[in-house]
Amino acid sequence: MDDPELKGKSVTGDDEVAYNPYTTGLYVVGIVDEEIESLGIFMEDIYKKMCEKGMRTQITRNALTMMKGAIFAIGTNKLNNPEWKEHCASSLREIYHEWKNQDFTHCFQSFFRGENLPLTEEEKNILKTFYHHYDYFSGIDHHEVGKYVGALKAISGDHELKPDHCYKDDIFIERVKDFFLLLKKIASLSKQEQKNNGPN
Repeated sequence: MDDPELKGKSVTGDDEVAYNPYTTGLYVVGIVDEEIESLGIFMEDIYKKMCEKGMRTQITRNALTMMKGAIFAIGTNKLNNPEWKEHCASSLREIYHEWKNQDFTHCFQSFFRGENLPLTEEEKNILKTFYHHYDYFSGIDHHEVGKYVGALKAISGDHELKPDHCYKDDIFIERVKDFFLLLKKIASLSKQEQKNNGPN
């Protein structure tokens, strides 16, 4: 895959191709637009199920728009946007915002497994780690150092981490990559459950 950053930036005025933050963000995260579209549809389907089951009266956010906004924000890193991490984190944390008290696991179990069927240890770990990312992104977004350091300690198992390490660009990008990897795993698990148990 060619690095889109090598094509130059339109801000110089003499570029062969205009710099595209979204395309750059996709490259940095290692994901393609079709996957973003698919994950956006998956999350919108969960929002819809929440409303159908009376868990929420309405959902006012759009997961696909927020995911694309997060990818775009990462691509603005090279455009001297000092708060690109905060902008990206804000978009990603909003995707979780409908879940209070970490009840995303309950939604997954209710929609794709059946409430009386236990989750496997792998599923529990995936869902727990996924939610720790909410705390990480929320802490970055609101500049709550204790929150994002605590979340990263929980994710990594390294309790010696320091705040400066947790805020580094490459560490943040790894968390974004893991967010999408975990979400792809959750979407895959949900499809397997629906295949095994029929539509819920």
